[in-house]
Amino acid sequence: MKKVLSILLAVLLLAAMVGCSGPGTEKPGPAEPTPTPATEPQPEEPSGEDKDITIAVIPQQLGNVVFLPAKEGAEDAGKELGINVEWQAPVRADATLQVEIIEGLIERKVDGIAISCAHPDALKDTLARAVEAGIAVSTFDADSPESGRIFYCGTENYEAGVLCGEHMVELFKDHDKDVIRVAQLEGIPGAFDITARMQGFADAIKGTNIEVVYTGPCDDDVDKAVIVVEDYTRANGDEIDAWFMAGGWPYVVGPDALPELRKWREADPENRKVVTMDVFPSSKAHFDLNLIDVAVGQSFYNMGKLSVENLYKHITGQPVDGEEKEGFPGLFISTGAQIVTPENYQTEIADE
Repeated sequence: MKKVLSILLAVLLLAAMVGCSGPGTEKPGPAEPTPTPATEPQPEEPSGEDKDITIAVIPQQLGNVVFLPAKEGAEDAGKELGINVEWQAPVRADATLQVEIIEGLIERKVDGIAISCAHPDALKDTLARAVEAGIAVSTFDADSPESGRIFYCGTENYEAGVLCGEHMVELFKDHDKDVIRVAQLEGIPGAFDITARMQGFADAIKGTNIEVVYTGPCDDDVDKAVIVVEDYTRANGDEIDAWFMAGGWPYVVGPDALPELRKWREADPENRKVVTMDVFPSSKAHFDLNLIDVAVGQSFYNMGKLSVENLYKHITGQPVDGEEKEGFPGLFISTGAQIVTPENYQTEIADE
């Protein structure tokens, strides 16, 4: 009996010791997170909802090197934001093919579309349907102002054309010819960006002795651009004093692809001038041979990056960057312009 009592007392004593805990015997809870100072904001991880956002970017044409920096910029923005960015390029610069792509994106109910429009009128109704379907729509490089898009991101094309015209006037200011005859290369006839540049050029040379005597379309095709320039220069080189390239298609290739233009220029470099839109790494070889007088460059990388960033802002309810302009529907996001000349090209043009 005494042995049983002793066992019971021992059990009770042990129970009492386990039930009572002094300082430092409790199991520690999870540590409090250290608050981040307000002066040092930390980047937010994309939420699961953000990861489901899809923005499609549509250039005018697959394989057109003009748009490769835009693709890089768009994809960089997608990685930074943690969203899906799709590059949807038609095999050739054709508004009908772009319409087919947009209709497929409407069917899929993507969140956003950024597009460089092959033709403003041919695309406006389809883009308007995308807007009605709840898709955030913007344009870059080539606009469609009447489509209901939120913003245009790119070069102020009319002002870029004015710049080209002003430089042409400056190049011929000391020449005493009665008429300075200019041949002009355009892209897709009726494309908003090219039309605006040519209008700006025309307004800048108005009232001077400079006159556009020929306009040749190349449909935004590099090979066709080379053919147009070479054929016209071969047949009419003695009748023209200058070329204005409303897009830089011929300078995607090296000088060896343009023997007629090069021969024309080198025959009288003081009196034959070339002003072009666009600057590419390949432009450096043309400047090396003194074949270009002025090039007005665009930032296609920023067109892609800023388009995706600002569509994302709109989709997530944040204010969109950009400015309002009188008579301009929606917002305008400028990507600036770059002036390249024989004096600065070595520092202004990046190596390939």
